[in-house]
Amino acid sequence: MKKYIKITPVEAIQVNPYNYYEVIEFANSQDIKFGSIGFFHKIETLEGYMVFKDFDYLIKNSTGECYVCARDFFEKTYKEVKE
Repeated sequence: MKKYIKITPVEAIQVNPYNYYEVIEFANSQDIKFGSIGFFHKIETLEGYMVFKDFDYLIKNSTGECYVCARDFFEKTYKEVKE
């Protein structure tokens, strides 16, 4: 049996050392704790804290909650949609 990935547009932001304030704004009221540049950070989700690092992505789901997606997985799975 073949399985297909469901194609759903998502909002996402790539984290980098220069956009932490933009990331906080993107995540609305979710609790984000940034470590030192180049080290691990964490974001609180309904399932508990998720760890991420610079250049990973945060993806906003349909309810507005953000969750972590590793950079390599994101870049293999998602393509930018031009409006």
